[in-house]
Amino acid sequence: VREFSAAIGIPLNPTRFRPNIVVDGIPPWSEFSWVGTKSVQLGSVKLEVISRTVRCEGVSIDPLEFPENIIDVPKLLAKHFPEHGPYLGVYAVVKTGGVMSLGD
Repeated sequence: VREFSAAIGIPLNPTRFRPNIVVDGIPPWSEFSWVGTKSVQLGSVKLEVISRTVRCEGVSIDPLEFPENIIDVPKLLAKHFPEHGPYLGVYAVVKTGGVMSLGD
C-alpha cells in the first residue's frame, strides 16, 4: 500500500482495501511470489497463499474518508504498475488453525 500511495501521491490507509491481515516489513509486491509456493506462519496459524487479489471499483471508496478521497484504484494500479495490473495483496486459506497476535 505504501508503494502505491507514493506512486499516486495520495496517502492511503490499508483499510481502504478491506484486509483481514496486514503484513509489514516485506518488499513491495513480494507477496505475489508466495502464490502456490509458500505457506505463511503467523503465530500458530499456518496460511496457504492461493492467488493474487484483483482490485475492483469497490476499493475506490475509502470507508474512513467517504465521500472524500474517491479514486479509481484499478486504473491507477494498472497505470503505475503495469507489470502487476489491477492486483494488490493476496488471498490465503487457513491450513492450520491457531492463534495470531499483532506483531506475529
